Amino acid sequence: MLRFFRNHLHYTNELKPEDVGDFFNYSPTLRHGFPQNVSAFAHDYILGLIAVGTRDGQIRVFGAENVEWSSSTPSKSGVSHMYFAVGTGILVVLCLDHSFHKFQIENDVITRSSANYEERLKRITSCEMQNRCEERRAHLLVGTVTGNVFALDAELLELSELIIFEDYATNIFDLNEDARSVDNIAVNCCDSSKLLIVFNASVIVYYDTQTNQALRNWKLLSNITSVAWHFDGVQFICSHSDGQLDMWNINSSDPTEKPFVHFGPYPCMPIRKVLWASALRSDPSIIFYTGGMERATWGDRYTLSVKRTGKEVVFDFGSPVVDFFVVPSVCNGIEPDYSNSIALLVLCQQEFVAIDLTDGSWPVLSLPYLFPIHSSPITTNIHCANIEEHVWKTLTKATEAQQGRKIRDKKSWPIHAGANVKPPAPCASSNTEKRQLLITGHEDGSVKFWAVGSISAPHILTVETAREFSGFVSGGSEQNTIKRTSGVSGDTTNSVDDEENTEWPPFRKVGLYDPFCDDPRLAVQTIHFHPATGQLTVGGRSGHVLVYQLDDEPSNAKTVCRLCIDILEGKKPSNSSKNRSPQALPMRKEAQQYTLGYQLFSTEKDAESCVIQLQPAVPVTAVSSLPTRNLTAAGNEYGFALCDLRTQTVLVQNCLITTEELAESTALSGALSRFKSMKKSIRQSFRRKTKRAAQSVVGSTNERDESFCPGYVDETRPVERQVASRDEGTQNLGDPLQSTVRVIKFHCVSLVSSAPNTDSLWIGTNGGVILVYAIMDDALKPDDACVLVKEVHLQHRAPIIDLDWTSIDGSTIIKSSSNPQRVIVYTEEQIKAFTLPSMKSTRYKCKLTGTEGSRIRKAQLLTLQNASNRNLYEKFLIIITNQGEVLVFLAFSLKRILRVQFTKASDVAGISSAIISQRGELFFLRPGGSEFQRCSLSACSPTNLLSPLRNSGFPRSCS
Repeated sequence: MLRFFRNHLHYTNELKPEDVGDFFNYSPTLRHGFPQNVSAFAHDYILGLIAVGTRDGQIRVFGAENVEWSSSTPSKSGVSHMYFAVGTGILVVLCLDHSFHKFQIENDVITRSSANYEERLKRITSCEMQNRCEERRAHLLVGTVTGNVFALDAELLELSELIIFEDYATNIFDLNEDARSVDNIAVNCCDSSKLLIVFNASVIVYYDTQTNQALRNWKLLSNITSVAWHFDGVQFICSHSDGQLDMWNINSSDPTEKPFVHFGPYPCMPIRKVLWASALRSDPSIIFYTGGMERATWGDRYTLSVKRTGKEVVFDFGSPVVDFFVVPSVCNGIEPDYSNSIALLVLCQQEFVAIDLTDGSWPVLSLPYLFPIHSSPITTNIHCANIEEHVWKTLTKATEAQQGRKIRDKKSWPIHAGANVKPPAPCASSNTEKRQLLITGHEDGSVKFWAVGSISAPHILTVETAREFSGFVSGGSEQNTIKRTSGVSGDTTNSVDDEENTEWPPFRKVGLYDPFCDDPRLAVQTIHFHPATGQLTVGGRSGHVLVYQLDDEPSNAKTVCRLCIDILEGKKPSNSSKNRSPQALPMRKEAQQYTLGYQLFSTEKDAESCVIQLQPAVPVTAVSSLPTRNLTAAGNEYGFALCDLRTQTVLVQNCLITTEELAESTALSGALSRFKSMKKSIRQSFRRKTKRAAQSVVGSTNERDESFCPGYVDETRPVERQVASRDEGTQNLGDPLQSTVRVIKFHCVSLVSSAPNTDSLWIGTNGGVILVYAIMDDALKPDDACVLVKEVHLQHRAPIIDLDWTSIDGSTIIKSSSNPQRVIVYTEEQIKAFTLPSMKSTRYKCKLTGTEGSRIRKAQLLTLQNASNRNLYEKFLIIITNQGEVLVFLAFSLKRILRVQFTKASDVAGISSAIISQRGELFFLRPGGSEFQRCSLSACSPTNLLSPLRNSGFPRSCS
């Protein structure tokens, strides 16, 4: 009876369903990374804005760092072209369905309105914005397939006037009725009333919109692909489909120079776009163009050529160029000066690159946003909050050291909207909120740190684990060249010059996107970060474990040694399987010096670093570290090991697989048992059919529809089936081994009655086994330093996903705490709690075995603040399932109160990458793996993610 009251006493003040909204509110907030399927690009040189549109209707607008707007087109219509009415905050978007939409920026809000359908706009073939900056007006010139040119008022979205009638081209230029489309429009940068209009890719007309007269025309033999004005407003340049360039003067009927094919004489690729500007008024003019390379030899390159007298560079990108712009300086606040250009902005399909034109070496600028986080595919990711201030300061110093200079000055970034807005003075809580990290592991062995405590989530640091292995180029000229042009380092030295590349064409590799990896064994499988010390532990695909210390001083040159640990402990697989087993990566032989920041863990011999190598060299599945004792634990599919890296001593080495299981697994690795796989498939099909029948009886269609709404409170008790123990029979190909280690954690808890809390090691396996080791302080020999004290086998044998520790009242366990404690075990099928130190099962459990068949993928205990009364807090348990759902439970009673669908059940990559931060935010990769979606789970908005332009009067304050 006493136990009954004790277990039910805290239910009296249970949260009511109608009060859930005061604590929990699911809302997508930001996106970090590079959007997929980019299709359009626009630039406002007065306000300092850029806009990116995608084929799925997403609109992203960026200013200075931490200044962003997001919207979308109606029905997610794909974006074809987009244009800024400069200085007004208006963006006009043309969609693939030939509809026009206006996006208006006011402060930190972007609003959308749509134009009425116009039958006169038949098939649109070209557009260009005619900005009349002195009048603060703009018209979008729209060319059609019939030869008409209309003017669409950018503010009213109305066809205000007709520039050219469709019979104009037929009468004046003697063009056929079927061949008079307007293919290109170019507005004079010195006089916006003067236009160059290209008809049928063969005729150029110099047209005056004030007098409605054609002042001159030119008929060319080669197909015209692009036309652009010189900054003097008198000359212009044409590009052609055969790679030819020719220059003209509006006062002459002949070209000013002989037309040339720069990379000829053999057939060349078409030049898609050309621009003509200058970086410095005293320098020669510069020609920018995409394409034009020799078709047979370099036709597969994605290039943008930059040419001036005495200097030429062919920028080589990792993906096709979508569009590019030259950023001019601005005179009198409204007039663009392309004779004194600042930067070159290039939008590619997979990344964004900015090149500094004010530096004679044309270096790549560091990016404050639109990072290609998928430059190498992401293989794992974690979120770290509550990072100690001294760790954050050291990380900032390491960032400055890695970039070779101080952190980028905001004024040096050419997109400046909002840069002059002074942010509010930070308080202690906002400072803590800003100290958040998203750490991603990649296929090429790199580990990248992202400061997600701000809106832009900038990249701050990269740890290259590949440099610890043989074959990695370190300190050579080639590596330095890559760092200069990468876009992360931001090195603006003058060392990149003409003598850098003597080959022809003068290619220079720029950008970060490179999805190919030379050796897949370098891939990062799992990461552990210690927020109090900054220690980083990385587990790799070939069984290697690297531990990095965060140091604020550079290190001397160090060699590297390998601590090999045979997990199988003499249980050798068959010879055929041994021949197929992967080989470990060879270690580097030369000594290596580290800059301040992350340095490989040093042994007792200070001139030597140590790397753990698990044998067999299969992927590491879990890692953890205890910096106060120099302990590191790592596991794979066969077992785990615990070692002291400082003394290179193995304290625990435990093989969890039997000889019979090992033989069976190695046999299945070579051949597929078709009979067993077919039998398993039939069994699962019948189970799914049975589940669907049960769903139709238990719940109505309305209930199922409402259950996926974000605000739906689920008051009905889900139908459950009994959790049956898993079959211990034969292993099928593709099934993970029962011995696979899924969880490794160190924690300070009580393991013996009436004893103080001590450090312990907890292991969770794929077969539902929990192993608990006590770490002794007074051990006389290494074998006694870590002793197995508890071993628990869960009856349903489901894989263990995570472990968490709390006191009975829900507070966090500290070393001197005397409150009763319990450990919460999250498996794929249920949540279960055990009391400490007895490890007895409690009534605190939840079986997630409803008819929908959901399985737990991630779990997190959260304390959320009440939005109405900031003095009230409530504890929740958040679950991510394999159906793309977020399930919300009350932490004490485990009553489910909410269910939210955050992604599709078929989005396997998004679900596997989903993580919940301790501050109540959800991060997951969007389809394509190039962008993280960030969602808030709390009803209280985080103060560190508020736009600096809120109530700023932008863009009127800039006029």
